[in-house]
Amino acid sequence: MQEDFFSVLAATGKPLTQDDHFRASYLLELFRSKIARSKATGKDGVRITRFQDKLVEEAALIEKRFLSRSYRFTTFKERLILRGPDRAPRQISIPTVRDRLALRALCQVVHLFVPETRGASPHALVKKVVEAVQSADHGSKVFVRIDVKDFFPSVTHPILARELRRFDLGQNVSELCMAAVKTRTGGSGEPSSRGIPQGLSVSGALAALYMVKFDESQVAEGRTYFRYVDDILYICEKDEADDLLKTVARKLKARGLLIHPKGVAGKTEVSPVADGIDFLGYKICIENVSIRKSSYNRMFKNILKVITNYKYSKKDIGKLLFRLNIKITGCIVDHGRRGWMMFFSYTDDVSQLAFLDRFVVDQLKRAGFPKNRMGDVKKFVKSYHEIRFNLKNTKYIPNFDEYDLDQKGKIIVDMTSHSAEEVAGWDVEAIEREFSNIISREVQDLERDVGNIS
Repeated sequence: MQEDFFSVLAATGKPLTQDDHFRASYLLELFRSKIARSKATGKDGVRITRFQDKLVEEAALIEKRFLSRSYRFTTFKERLILRGPDRAPRQISIPTVRDRLALRALCQVVHLFVPETRGASPHALVKKVVEAVQSADHGSKVFVRIDVKDFFPSVTHPILARELRRFDLGQNVSELCMAAVKTRTGGSGEPSSRGIPQGLSVSGALAALYMVKFDESQVAEGRTYFRYVDDILYICEKDEADDLLKTVARKLKARGLLIHPKGVAGKTEVSPVADGIDFLGYKICIENVSIRKSSYNRMFKNILKVITNYKYSKKDIGKLLFRLNIKITGCIVDHGRRGWMMFFSYTDDVSQLAFLDRFVVDQLKRAGFPKNRMGDVKKFVKSYHEIRFNLKNTKYIPNFDEYDLDQKGKIIVDMTSHSAEEVAGWDVEAIEREFSNIISREVQDLERDVGNIS
């Protein structure tokens, strides 16, 4: 895996340079660990399998063009995600496979040389907020929640370029980062002087780098402050809240960022700590941490969709169990945790999970699911305890990284029209390819289950 290769490089005793991340040998490992499962195609129409056939030549080409400062990104393909009747769709940028590999290398460099860009995980931030809430004076303290308007499209390129120079990332890396954000998405037109395209692997790292100076200023001023991308939360005295809002709005405006006005529901608001706060998909209260109502309701819809498909289709038990069970447990793939329960495992309101378990059983009964197979259906409560207290050793949560060929073959049989006899005759490469396709598709669905956490 890429991490192992990284360790080999580090073991030489020489400090890793930015250029090391663009060496062909490093790019080969990076592709296999980070890119190979991706199925999206860019403007050039080249699919992942075709690119993989000439991977060695492509990696060498990226290295050559990076070192000669001649790498150019292809215009990104556009995908629009609807966000409701009163909101403009979100523009997602889809790079070519070659560009995806170069962008991933850029992301690795930024993370390594500017550690602050890795950011805290949602779980870590929620834990810090809970600790701050529990130690706060509940009578006089308030939450000040601030949401930045159109954060990614508003990032100004001159300030981003200045920040890249401030962290001394090197001319090649800095130029390539700026080339990435200036590359057009979709139609023709002049490149904008604003915005970080959403959907690129390096986008989050560059957005975090853009905010490091602001983060440092808030910490230096001694504020109780938390930020996850464009979702900002403070805990302060009630009589300080309005001044804080004005100060923060002014500082963000100096970086080209505007905030939603106070009073916009779920955006910018001031509320007593005693009332709790919705933050990163959770409802954080003095007494407990639960799953936010909208995030909780989403899982009912996700479960119902899977069971309804079973009820009105061929009643394929194997396919239902696979899809339903990973909706419930989540999974581990590419060394990462995926799924709704994985994300919301910091809750301490187990009653919500028990109610979901009862809902699953009730809906399965209504759909005519066989009683003798109910024992094969996983449980939210059991998954919660395994994730919280036994994730390293659990056999309850599927770890697709550790599946052998027989296990992969069974998944293929359950999820496709191929028979067990047919799959048994496949070579290893065919099994690996089909299994990867299935898991990629299902994991993408799991990511959608979590939804918008801001």
